[in-house]
Amino acid sequence: MGLSNSTGKNEAQPTKQIFILSGQSNMAGRGGVDSHKHWDGVIPPECSPDPSKIFRLNAHLRWEVARDPLHQDIDAKKTCGVGPGMSFANAVKERVGVVGLGESDATSHHDADCYKENLEKLIHNVRADLHLPSLPIIQVAIASGEGRFIEKIREVQKGIELPNVVCVDANGLQLKEDNLHLTTHAQVELGHMLAEAYLTHFLPHSSHT
Repeated sequence: MGLSNSTGKNEAQPTKQIFILSGQSNMAGRGGVDSHKHWDGVIPPECSPDPSKIFRLNAHLRWEVARDPLHQDIDAKKTCGVGPGMSFANAVKERVGVVGLGESDATSHHDADCYKENLEKLIHNVRADLHLPSLPIIQVAIASGEGRFIEKIREVQKGIELPNVVCVDANGLQLKEDNLHLTTHAQVELGHMLAEAYLTHFLPHSSHT
């Protein structure tokens, strides 16, 4: 996802703030998707598109106006609905111009034991590949699913001590009947939590008004 920093003053090539929204089904967006894999089409006002400022890189690696379902051509084999991305972008766009994995790891003792090492390796590898050793990372402490080892995963997520890595806790956000995916309202709320974490920890203090 990209947020344009254009001021509208005939800039030849405005810069963008780039955010990587990485995760599993809740990040891809299942808000409003029912048990029959049908999306209700409801887009909250907080998730409205902004053709002048909010863009996404589509599956063909082309920038286009971002709108929900944000990941429909990326998570193409599943039915996508509302995720936290658009509410996050709308919440930070005026002041600037992702990573939440773990649910499947909570079902396996081995995966849970390896989660801390794997998470830290993922962060190091992403930063190395992008040549950005201080790349800000915001992760979501999961609060969905029924994996036996969910508390072990949450403990790792909330306790990670790598520089420029912060965590927001999704515990208490409303889940759908599947006890796995967040409701549309909860996705919007999570987007606002992610935005607040970014504005608090990573935006230059003089810009956070």
